[in-house]
Amino acid sequence: MSHDYVSILERESSALVDSIDRDPLIGSVIRGDASRETYVRFLVGTYHYLRWSGPLLAETAEGLRRSGRCPWLLAIVDAKTAEESPHDGWVLDDLRTCGVNVELIKAQPAPRAVEAYVQWSRTLSDEGSPAFLGAAYMLELMSMRRANMAAGNLRARKAIPNIEGAVSFLEGHGDADVGHIEELTVMLRLLTDPTDQAAIVLSAAVLRTLYPRFFHVVAS
Repeated sequence: MSHDYVSILERESSALVDSIDRDPLIGSVIRGDASRETYVRFLVGTYHYLRWSGPLLAETAEGLRRSGRCPWLLAIVDAKTAEESPHDGWVLDDLRTCGVNVELIKAQPAPRAVEAYVQWSRTLSDEGSPAFLGAAYMLELMSMRRANMAAGNLRARKAIPNIEGAVSFLEGHGDADVGHIEELTVMLRLLTDPTDQAAIVLSAAVLRTLYPRFFHVVAS
């Protein structure tokens, strides 16, 4: 691969955005016509993957430290770790506003697709790979393009009781991720190792496959 791999990553991310627009559950959230039950399912799946964002970034940094690779990247990834770590709290606040007992949600097993995403990412970070940055890029580009749209539509439709106070995750990510994508793009273009580039693109492709499955109900 080459520096143009970031363009490949952007195309993968745009393809995910197109697919979630067509997804029955996620699409209804974006359009604002989701029921309370559907929106709660969206928030629950979001909580289960989002609570790993900080830890996966931290493990990526730790893997790079152990390997001695990309020392210039460590401070950037550490800063992103601190930035991402509290965001699952926004989702829990939104669930509380929807009348959900969040302690029960926290005790639930994660959907299998979330477990697969986490284990895939941890396996590569253990080897000192910056691969997880591909998934991070994809998630932030998706939020940049659709999170504020979803929050605005949900508020406008008013199909869910108390929805005005239950979109803090969507609004927070939609506002912040424009700058995050710009920072990530600069950082990714500095990664010139073809193996790293391929792993970053593959990480995004794995997320593209798994993300719509994050919201499947866990069988009891």
